[in-house]
Amino acid sequence: MSTPNSAVENLLVEAEQEAGRHVWEGPFSEYLAKVILDPSVSRLSHRLVYDAILDGGATETPAGEPVYGIFQGKIFGLDESLDRIVNYFASAARRLEIRKRILLLLGPPASGKSSVADLIKESLERHTRTDGGAVYAIKGCPMQEEPLHLIPDNLRPQLMREYGIHIEGQLCPRCRYMFRGRYKSNPAKVPVVRVVFSAQEAVGIGSYVATNPRPRTELLVGSINDDKLEGDRLEVAGKAFRLDGEFNVANRGLVEFVEMFKADPHLLTALLGLSQEQLIKMERFGSVYADEVIIAHSNLGDFNEFMANPSSEALRDRIIAVQIPYNTRVGDEVKIYETMIRSSGLENVHVPPLTLPIMSVFAVLSRLKSPNKTAVSMLDKMRAYDGQLVRNFDAEDVRKERLHFPDEAMDGISPRYVMNRLSDVASKPEVACVAPLLALESLWEGLSEYLDTSETRTSEYITLIRDTVSEYNERATKDVQQAYMERFEETAAELLDDYLNNLIIEFAAEVERDPGTGALREADDRSMREMEKHIGVNDRERRQFRWDIHRFFTDRKRRSAPYDYTSEPRMKAAIDARLFPDRRTLHTTLSKRRSAKTQVEWARRRGAIHNRLVQSYGYCDDCAEDTVEYVIHVLKGRAVIRTQKNERIDWLWGHESATPPAFQESEGESENEEAADD
Repeated sequence: MSTPNSAVENLLVEAEQEAGRHVWEGPFSEYLAKVILDPSVSRLSHRLVYDAILDGGATETPAGEPVYGIFQGKIFGLDESLDRIVNYFASAARRLEIRKRILLLLGPPASGKSSVADLIKESLERHTRTDGGAVYAIKGCPMQEEPLHLIPDNLRPQLMREYGIHIEGQLCPRCRYMFRGRYKSNPAKVPVVRVVFSAQEAVGIGSYVATNPRPRTELLVGSINDDKLEGDRLEVAGKAFRLDGEFNVANRGLVEFVEMFKADPHLLTALLGLSQEQLIKMERFGSVYADEVIIAHSNLGDFNEFMANPSSEALRDRIIAVQIPYNTRVGDEVKIYETMIRSSGLENVHVPPLTLPIMSVFAVLSRLKSPNKTAVSMLDKMRAYDGQLVRNFDAEDVRKERLHFPDEAMDGISPRYVMNRLSDVASKPEVACVAPLLALESLWEGLSEYLDTSETRTSEYITLIRDTVSEYNERATKDVQQAYMERFEETAAELLDDYLNNLIIEFAAEVERDPGTGALREADDRSMREMEKHIGVNDRERRQFRWDIHRFFTDRKRRSAPYDYTSEPRMKAAIDARLFPDRRTLHTTLSKRRSAKTQVEWARRRGAIHNRLVQSYGYCDDCAEDTVEYVIHVLKGRAVIRTQKNERIDWLWGHESATPPAFQESEGESENEEAADD
């Protein structure tokens, strides 16, 4: 067992080794030998970023869609957008014309634009610390100059022909002055070092926020030392150019341009020169070659205003816009909040299992457009987007909705607003458990400060509140239905395994034999039909349905991907419907009995449901009791909210106690229910 002192010593040794691991210095000849052996050592910026992304690994979803490791577990609900971004880098890495385009991340506030850019920058930093991502530069250059620029233009074609080494660009003014002066134009004498990119140290990664109240061009293109303007042009350029702008430090890496269309026109002109000609243009002093990725941000309003301006045509053609909308899947929205909570101070407050889903429902509903398909509600559309089974609204309908509304989720409630309201509730000393309706009420109360509260908008948000309450009613009831049955998960798993085993037999190339008796086995068609009837699978659809389910779970098994009965929405719906008690049975079970002969059994069954909610489903004693009482309230058909004429909402379910006095059962109700039970 090591002592504290030895542990400290070991840590310091490891830190020293890590610091020296990326240190390399040698003459240009050694660097050239490295490039000849492996031409990718001198790759351009877009290829470097693309390699950095791939270095994080990639997997596939069950549908075969790529999932990139650098975003996994950090960005949710933006699969299509992320795929477009990676495809941009894949094309640019091949030195196609697209690399001379600005990658514009277009979306509303808090949609994830900065997070995407930050993750790409972090992956670039990590990659340059690996052997495969090593970057080399002329020693002492603030722009981490590519050493191959020391090779004269007339010799470059030979390197391309013989070794496949591509060289583009010229020495920066400082390196040119040093090369011709100190090293007498002899490349062999120029020292080369390895550099590691760092946003914090302004090496290979630059960033500029266009809302800067003092928009000076030199912040981008570098400043001039006025004391060194004497001498010939080469000397002036070599001594006077500080090369300290964000474009300079980002050479061979990446520059992030935040709130692009809020920038001063002079700054946009400099940005255009960089993207179009790969030149950092210095006023009065010519230009500097730069090879770098440009990632910009903007909101939709500023972008549309820019696009409508006729004078913007030149820059307009240099933009590849990728929408970064708000998330439209409730499940992914919950993951966003869970990630945010882990880095917050909410660990001392209990958040019931349905609180985040219900806040997510409200947020997602605010972002969706009214369904284009008739006879489909907003809740139906939201559920279908979330991968749930919805009658008359299948995956093809989802695809058509997304095509019909290309700008969907570019406005609405932001995740940041939701977390602010959750934090506001959780910070109150009297709140130990943030009940779903308490959180929803907080979302409503904050709207007047957050959004346009015109009469029309207020009416829309009241409708959203009603829809969210309706969804909470469904989810709370299902949670209690699930807790009603002992060993629910085990039974659900058994039903799934039985159905899948029957599918294996049905689709087997050879007849299966019973491992015990050796007798021929046939699929239990009756058992499968019993499952299928719960979701309305008819005779015409049956064969295709079974094949879809068989293929889905076989693929999961082949890839060793985890799965359970919830993995496929149709199977989940079928098993839930088969196992859940109907609402009448549930109501009867939960409602309190007044006679002694039934009260003991009622207390036992009610207590078992309560305990399963606490022990198996993440409820605390308070919110478990509140949820059971709330479900009774809902099953009785009682209202949860009431809208006043002045567009105020009255909440008819209390938050302070688990069983609000106003909702205690009357004698008549209990007697009637008991009679029905008898």
